[in-house]
Amino acid sequence: MVALSRILLMIIIFNLIPLNAQDKQSPPSITLYGLAHVTTDYLDNGEEGGMNLSSNSSRLGIRAGLEISKNLKAIAQVEQEVQWENGAGNFASRDTYVGLQGSFGTIRLGYFDTALKAIRGKIDLFGDQIGDLRNLTRLRDVQGASYDFDTRFRNGIHYQSPSLWGIIFDIHYATNTDNGVNPPGEGNDAVSGSVAFSKKNLFLSGAGEYKSDTSSYALRFGAAYNFGPWRLAGLVQLAVIKKGSEAESAGVNTLGLGVSYKAADKLVLKGQYYRIDAETEMSNADMLALGVDYFLSKPVQLLLAYARTGNNERVSYTMSAGGHGAQLYPAQPGLTANGLSAGIRFSF
Repeated sequence: MVALSRILLMIIIFNLIPLNAQDKQSPPSITLYGLAHVTTDYLDNGEEGGMNLSSNSSRLGIRAGLEISKNLKAIAQVEQEVQWENGAGNFASRDTYVGLQGSFGTIRLGYFDTALKAIRGKIDLFGDQIGDLRNLTRLRDVQGASYDFDTRFRNGIHYQSPSLWGIIFDIHYATNTDNGVNPPGEGNDAVSGSVAFSKKNLFLSGAGEYKSDTSSYALRFGAAYNFGPWRLAGLVQLAVIKKGSEAESAGVNTLGLGVSYKAADKLVLKGQYYRIDAETEMSNADMLALGVDYFLSKPVQLLLAYARTGNNERVSYTMSAGGHGAQLYPAQPGLTANGLSAGIRFSF
């Protein structure tokens, strides 16, 4: 990764075109943005249920940009989670970075989504709702592992290429996925990379991620196609979870398909089905999500969704984790978790 850092530095230097000292530079542009996404939910753990209010990854952020020269722009962002239902939040808890952008692409330093996670975000029809695909791609219920394949890297260094005939490459390296200083020789780094093709109504992507402290890794392939009022989106993830040795590894595949239909100018019907096929006996699960989105205007939607996750006898996956907020796991392995959710999403 030292060689990669040197290459990125050379790219930046090559693209620097200093401003004339006499030129007047415009002040940085500052943008305040946010998302208020609050739902009322009935969540059931397979034995009993209850009412909840959830903020579904609601957020508030600030973006800044400054044109340094014709071919170089400085960018920065600070984004935090906002818990509208509890009047709380954590500062800089979401994508937060500083970087440079130009014809060479984009370079960022900080804490933000991995390349692997970004692929899932373009496929998932129920992102930040019950039925979020992350319920079955994070794989927190395998081998007692705590590794999350849909996360943000701490101490991240990211490069994204410019679009070349619709193809974009991403490489994301973390010097240390924990807080604090990286002790020499600890091997706590991670890498995530992807290649994506987007043209007109078609999106194709492939990504991989590896974390050195556990030697766990995942490959992810996604595709989406729009035709008329329809959208088809599918994802396949091939993962190996390890707990320190090859003998304790477990192969887990996640795959499925989603479809949405624009039934009217302001009405969208959608559904998706995904399942886990695990190498470990009786560790499979499946998730079904059905929903209705009604657009009061472009930034304001009313949402209604139902989701269920069924588990084999050794696992207890839910349908309300991911970016939903209020999480309720089955009372014990083998039970089915259900949820019904209604709310409003306001982007500003």
